[in-house]
Amino acid sequence: MDKARQVAGLERNLKHFIAKSIRKENYEKALAGINACAQLLYLWNQKYIDEELEQYIEEISKKVVQINLGQDTDRNTVLFYDGFGLDTRGLALIYLKAIAQLGYKIIYLVPQKSKGGQSDIHRILDGCNVEWIYYSENSYLNRIKTITSTFDTFKPSVAFFYSMPDDVAAAVAFFAYAGLVTRFQINLTDHAYWLGTNIFDFCIEFRDYGASISYYYRKIPKEKLIKLPYYPYYDKEKDFEGFPFKSENKKIIFSGGALYKTLGDSDNGYYKILDQLLTLHSDVIFLYAGSGDSTELDKIAKKFSHRVYHISERKDLYQVMRHCTFYLNTYPLLGGLMTQYAVIAGKVPLTLIRKDDIAEGILIEQEKRCIEYFDAKSLVEDANRLLTDEVYLHNREQLLAGAIISSTEFKEVIQSIIKRNNSKYAISYKRYDTESFLQGYRNRFNVVDAMLSSIARKNNKILFFDFPWCFMKKVFRKSIKIIKGET
Repeated sequence: MDKARQVAGLERNLKHFIAKSIRKENYEKALAGINACAQLLYLWNQKYIDEELEQYIEEISKKVVQINLGQDTDRNTVLFYDGFGLDTRGLALIYLKAIAQLGYKIIYLVPQKSKGGQSDIHRILDGCNVEWIYYSENSYLNRIKTITSTFDTFKPSVAFFYSMPDDVAAAVAFFAYAGLVTRFQINLTDHAYWLGTNIFDFCIEFRDYGASISYYYRKIPKEKLIKLPYYPYYDKEKDFEGFPFKSENKKIIFSGGALYKTLGDSDNGYYKILDQLLTLHSDVIFLYAGSGDSTELDKIAKKFSHRVYHISERKDLYQVMRHCTFYLNTYPLLGGLMTQYAVIAGKVPLTLIRKDDIAEGILIEQEKRCIEYFDAKSLVEDANRLLTDEVYLHNREQLLAGAIISSTEFKEVIQSIIKRNNSKYAISYKRYDTESFLQGYRNRFNVVDAMLSSIARKNNKILFFDFPWCFMKKVFRKSIKIIKGET
């Protein structure tokens, strides 16, 4: 049986389970089922919207949410719901910083597990008018109650939704405040499926590509779409923690992000590029920062002993970038934030892209920055010159000036969005052919892995007796890894 038929079958089973749970008024199970189905659709990523799941969210919201907000909201209070709960990764910090600097009172809703783990956000917001609200993830219904009670207690006039593609609890809660609070969705995952197309008044896109996908494929009206580029937060004063190797008289190619972004290409292009560059330049060391399936990276490391290094994510990412020769973007999926980190550090992010790829819009006036290559041969040829000609390297680095929005301009546009629901950035719409992009997801997709990671999750343990084999299979796999010493 092919992958598409297997996914379709599992999707049908989950939706049948959700509908049955709603009929029985077992909303906790229904929410877990929606979460599992949304995660499956995100991993499969062959469509950008699912109307049935959106209808389930609306139905459950009307059943379980009781609003006590009243008509009088506070114009100076902004609720920021952060489903990730990260510190410097992502966009939460730069949004919170801008909103706080504009003088608003912030109600910051964040997972309990993040308590004590957001030192940079705490430092940036120190002395600002911020109320930290931590929510537990042990129950979807309890999380909904926490979110709605926060709305009702603090009465914000504006709320930002910033979360993962499968955050069903927040989607149910936000849906309920239509017409009462101006709700903004921050579309971080613009290239993939996510839940909640009906839970906001406006969707903030960071580039034309995401806005086009939202308009043409998610069917979100243009009047709901607002464009605001982002910038990466970094700490120039943070000390460089060093390399796991001696770097004297060496050229360093740096790359990073989730390793799945380097997989799924039938030609294995990313690793072929690495092989060529390391073969041609004996003074080059390759450093990769990120987690995931390292099978292909390990092969390269074995071939080029003591010249390929794999490390975990670094707090001193800006300093790591500053100490490298250039940045090699992941392929077939590139990293937007990593591209921007490279530019902020003044390093050229070499980016291999395919026709109708999603590379555009990460930088301002990106076509002027000369970072894109449409075939591996061109990229390797240019990389060779960058590694051997310092004047050429310097000139290319100079082209990066002004490619990232400043924090001041970002703050000014946030104010316009909050007060007038618009931005100075015009959106250029284009119907993208996403077939080759979606094919990469099909190539990487593993049906069993997806089922286990969608259903047999800690927050979905209520599904155990309905999908017992998923949980037992996951426990079995984990036990085997422990026996083999892999964890």
